[in-house]
Amino acid sequence: MHFMGLTDGEKQKLEYEVVSDRARLQLTRLLRHATRAEANSVRIVLQNKAVNIARNVLGLSIYTLDAEDADYYYPSEYGWHNAEIELALRRPETSNLVEILADLIQEGILDVESVNCIIVNDNLSFSFASCDSFDDMDVSVQILSIEAIEESEVDEHHNIRLLVNRMDTSIERNDPAAVLHASASVFETLAKDIVNIESIQNQTLGGFFDRYRNDSELPAEILDYILEIYGRRNSEPLAGHGSTQPTNITQKEAVILAEMTRAFVRIERQLSTMSIRLKGSESSE
Repeated sequence: MHFMGLTDGEKQKLEYEVVSDRARLQLTRLLRHATRAEANSVRIVLQNKAVNIARNVLGLSIYTLDAEDADYYYPSEYGWHNAEIELALRRPETSNLVEILADLIQEGILDVESVNCIIVNDNLSFSFASCDSFDDMDVSVQILSIEAIEESEVDEHHNIRLLVNRMDTSIERNDPAAVLHASASVFETLAKDIVNIESIQNQTLGGFFDRYRNDSELPAEILDYILEIYGRRNSEPLAGHGSTQPTNITQKEAVILAEMTRAFVRIERQLSTMSIRLKGSESSE
């Protein structure tokens, strides 16, 4: 069956899945290559199709491409489409990005193997599958279960969806120290995605927090709270290290922390996406 969009359950699973800027850049490079052509008039038509697929998923207006005279398009048309190609896979939140990629694969614009290679390298929990049907290609989205992510995990700082699940599991087990540990790991992973430079990938959050503060869209008060939580993880008994002392964090505090952690992840990503959209709108004017 042709791809018909994600279900509500699938969207919920992807709520805390963060696709790095590096992966989005690589996917954009694929899209650039896929819409390339010797003739400018052919290239802009290919770009227009890809751009409108992305805009349709996001609920944006469809751009109708009309030639002024035969195959002549004004330079501003080429500029607008070039900018939209750069934004098509950077604007969307994760669930929308997944639907756009599936549509682009379904339409034969992107190659499923190339897309999956980038996704695997970014340690994401979703991928795409395709098979040839009678007269077309059918595309589906495969989302790993938390158990499968646990089995394939190589270190504890790769997948925010997994870390959020650990927070929930730790609350169920009445283990507030583990909630604190998972929360701090979420913040460190999120910060590395926002800063997005190779030199900080093996650093602790404390080592590059000033850079994160500069790059983040979050208010200073929230960033101060995140730094406080990270510092507390390193000193709280049973949170960041073994200890013979009982933890000082209560179950009530752990529940509040887990909810705030989830909220900050959503806010950071939404603000980042909003910033990209605003910059894109300014460049298109």
